[in-house]
Amino acid sequence: MKKRVKMVDVARAANVSRTAVSLILNQVPGMRIAEATRQRVLQVARELGYDPGPRLDALGQAPRRLFGVLINEISSAYPIDLIYGLQGWANAQGLQIVIQVSDGTLDRELAALDNFSRFGVEGVVYASSFSAIATPPEALGGFRHVLLNCRREDSSGLAVLPAERHGGALATQHLLDIGCRRIATITGEPWQFASKERLAGYHRTLNKAGLNLGKAYERTSDWGHASGHEAARQLLALAAPPDAIFGQNDIIVRGVMAAARAVGLRVPEDLAIVGYDDREFAKDLEISTVTLPYAEMAERALGELASDRELGSKTLFVAGELITRATSRRPIIE
Repeated sequence: MKKRVKMVDVARAANVSRTAVSLILNQVPGMRIAEATRQRVLQVARELGYDPGPRLDALGQAPRRLFGVLINEISSAYPIDLIYGLQGWANAQGLQIVIQVSDGTLDRELAALDNFSRFGVEGVVYASSFSAIATPPEALGGFRHVLLNCRREDSSGLAVLPAERHGGALATQHLLDIGCRRIATITGEPWQFASKERLAGYHRTLNKAGLNLGKAYERTSDWGHASGHEAARQLLALAAPPDAIFGQNDIIVRGVMAAARAVGLRVPEDLAIVGYDDREFAKDLEISTVTLPYAEMAERALGELASDRELGSKTLFVAGELITRATSRRPIIE
């Protein structure tokens, strides 16, 4: 059987990112892509025989079921992974989705929902570009809907979220398993859902091991390289500096690695490091990290929406996995 050509194959052959290929082949509105790049990707896709999913003749000419996706923004790698997952699952199942971007404003959300009514969608995936407590418009209640990467404050409705607390625990437990005992962490912005949940997983795991050293070994950042570097510099200047740092995203970890180099520390011998997200550069830099299961979350959300099951009120948490690379590749302590 001939191997199916995937977007990653097109990206590799066209020498562009998978994100760019996804935007072009899915015709996502509101994104600026150079025309020359767009044409090159389309040409490579044709040459490789890229097929996004079943053709109409494979579906018996029946009309494709239509679902709406309402997302606040498409401006980073994470929303693209959500869209990629939704589009891929829809194509595989012979469904069709229409995407509306609201920029997080109520008037655009209402306009999008009005469009969905005119299109005759069966249901709506209400998605957030980052894990959040959301306040969807009341009009969303007029549709069968699933919340993706967000939930309401009162947890009403069906929501699909990454298991962030589990991810924080995974990263911390791994550092314990390789023998680290002074484990620090650098969170993102403290008001964000992901920061709170990942920190809770870190606390729970250290408390269980009797090794929680308190606030002195915790720093916050804006999720960026520079703030991660500064936070790591402060931690490494402690009288008893950490022997491991759990940076709560991979960009923070790049800053941590630079700070470690600046004071002559070896990674992982002197300082073990684990990140989060498994960004594209994490593999190149050999960063141990916890994955964000956005494709699986998207498939679960649309699968629930397209089913004939009663949705009810529940939150479904989808767990990522730990990927161990050079920044924490010490022998496991039994």
